[in-house]
Amino acid sequence: MTYYSMITKWLSNKAAEPLACFLAFFIIFVWGILGFSLHFNETWQLIINTLAAIISIVMLFIIQNSQNRHTIAIQLKLDEIIRATKGAHNEMMDIEKLPDEDLEKVQKKYGLLAEKTKEDLKKGKHDTHTPDIGNIITERAKD
Repeated sequence: MTYYSMITKWLSNKAAEPLACFLAFFIIFVWGILGFSLHFNETWQLIINTLAAIISIVMLFIIQNSQNRHTIAIQLKLDEIIRATKGAHNEMMDIEKLPDEDLEKVQKKYGLLAEKTKEDLKKGKHDTHTPDIGNIITERAKD
């Protein structure tokens, strides 16, 4: 694990703790009290504005890193469910890496599958089968 990953993971975990919220309120409280001694001048305002900007920028990167890690973990879990499920379409694993045009084609196939399933349900058929999504467009063309 790289140092960046270790640091961002640690910071992400610490930022989610109640102590972080308390610390933020404490800093604001101290800043407010210091306003009296600094006569609420520009330096007093500059301190909190600079601190807020720095913390916001750093937290932006930490949150993005954390979300990326969670997204990858969820994708891997979904891939494992697809792989382990009998009748599941293994072509769906790693689908998030497809170009937008290919994703739209797959989305269209599943949309057509949903339409066909609704029609089958109206006819009294079951919707628990696992049709091949490759044949859905050809079946629709025949209807």
